[in-house]
Amino acid sequence: MDRFLATCSVRRVSPRWVATMKAGGDMLLPWESPWLCYGLLRLTADSNGIASGRFHPHSAFMLMRGQRTDLRIFRDVVRDEHVPDESTTQLSPWTVTGDDWAAQFAIGLQLADVWFTWHEDPDVDGVVSRLWVATTDARSWAAIDYEGQTNERFTVWEHGPRRLWKEVEAAHHWWESHARPRPQHFGMTVTPDGRHTPWLETPGHPIPIME
Repeated sequence: MDRFLATCSVRRVSPRWVATMKAGGDMLLPWESPWLCYGLLRLTADSNGIASGRFHPHSAFMLMRGQRTDLRIFRDVVRDEHVPDESTTQLSPWTVTGDDWAAQFAIGLQLADVWFTWHEDPDVDGVVSRLWVATTDARSWAAIDYEGQTNERFTVWEHGPRRLWKEVEAAHHWWESHARPRPQHFGMTVTPDGRHTPWLETPGHPIPIME
């Protein structure tokens, strides 16, 4: 096959799709991470069955049905028996979920199984807004509370084997330390065994992003 065009967003590229491509053939795939539905991935196949290429901005399609998860709100992941750990953060939850799509795109590439949702005016004393962050397997979650008084310090609750907010902080720091790259500065390589390696284009050569 010389050309492959997906008419829905994907989170993973099927190695079967890549296997059908001739060397030099192009694949055009609207992209989504659980964190953000945004971007267009153009891959070119080589003679070894490897497809690689760059992302492009300004695209959003409905997610492929077979790659959807049913988790939507905090009640899908939080249980009464959960006892979360408490900490604080100086990273505003709006910094990683707001209007800066480049930041969200970079976080989504690094944390490919993490999603978020906002809970406004939760029934919690002293909490005005709460950001929920969770894994798609529902094993780990974090809640970040805004108390309506200061934007310099937020209370964090985390449960599960992963400290998700720490991972979000690290992903955002990585993005900032690399001069805040835009979506078009990133790319993806997919191997015949289905391994996905996102990378950042830098002077000289691309580097794998932090995972």
